[in-house]
Amino acid sequence: MGIYDEIDARLQGSIDNIFEHGWQPADLAHFVRRECSQRHVRLTLGLIARHSRQHDAVTRAPHEWLAQLDELGVYSPADGTIVGGHGVVVERWARTEKLDPDEATSMGSFLNVLLTLSRVLPLLGAPPSKWGNSNRGVAPVKAVGDDVPAKTLHTIRALLAKAESTDFEAEAEAFTAKAQELMARHSIDTAMLAASAAGAGSHAGVAQRRVHIDNPYADEKALFLGMIARVNGARSVWSAQPGFCTVMGFPVDVQLTEMLFTSLLVQATHASAVATAHDKYLRTASFRRAFLVSFADRIAERLRAATSTVRTEATEQYGSALAPVLAAKEMAVERAVEAAFPNTVAMKAKRYSAEGWHAGRAAADRADIGAGAALTEG
Repeated sequence: MGIYDEIDARLQGSIDNIFEHGWQPADLAHFVRRECSQRHVRLTLGLIARHSRQHDAVTRAPHEWLAQLDELGVYSPADGTIVGGHGVVVERWARTEKLDPDEATSMGSFLNVLLTLSRVLPLLGAPPSKWGNSNRGVAPVKAVGDDVPAKTLHTIRALLAKAESTDFEAEAEAFTAKAQELMARHSIDTAMLAASAAGAGSHAGVAQRRVHIDNPYADEKALFLGMIARVNGARSVWSAQPGFCTVMGFPVDVQLTEMLFTSLLVQATHASAVATAHDKYLRTASFRRAFLVSFADRIAERLRAATSTVRTEATEQYGSALAPVLAAKEMAVERAVEAAFPNTVAMKAKRYSAEGWHAGRAAADRADIGAGAALTEG
């Protein structure tokens, strides 16, 4: 047995186990990137590649799984092959990184401990042991209105891109508010369409999507996402150890929540930089944390107002049929969250810089929109 064989086998066993217990390739890569060095990340990608070879991921993995492998550079869709993951992965990795055996073994052991101690996650889809013989022709089962029409999606993305790029706060506010109105209106129309189709045996189900949260200020970003999710009819659960939120809701609402969060985070980051540009004493972690939470809190109020206006207009169209549909939708989401995350608790309140809080609220008054409260696993 070679010097690397034992740690290599242990690591591959840990990879197999973690993928059987709710983790997916993008989750694992994000987790290791947060907790370890880039060398550990490269080792992890090699292990993921070998796992993909062993489980014939190219022909058997769900398309969402393959998309993650593609994004990580482990899968080449052009020629349908797995990149890397040959032989004894640890040995090849150590040679490429120019590590001596003791250093390579130590780093591999550290990664193995990290994987072994990782928590079990709710399944987003079938784990590798449950994949079918072929993924050819297999596509996610979609209900009525699951997809945002290309034209609507293009319009929303264009509005958010304009909000991110403009230097004029009034313009950013107008673009983001219009995008939120389009999102809210499409969500309502989709719910009503699904409700009318239910009589024919068609109905939408609650979906889950993991949104990876980067440092710094991960807790505050997770809170921000929770606010945006709630105003759009979804819920967000923060898992601090792996560093991602699980957004749950009807597919359209989950998709639109992630889009809006990405845009608003860009805007908040820009606004924070502007607020501290001329005063170096404000460039502190406490100021920026307070700024982000205050920005999110004020944006929440404004998004709620925009959504309320749209619902009032929708009531004129749908009449008394609207309220029961929206109530049933909300209840379905709440029940799904409770079933998937029975031990959630509210995020603990923190003390924030008063200067950062006021600056963040002022920036949000000049800019945008979001709502709610994030949950965290207990």
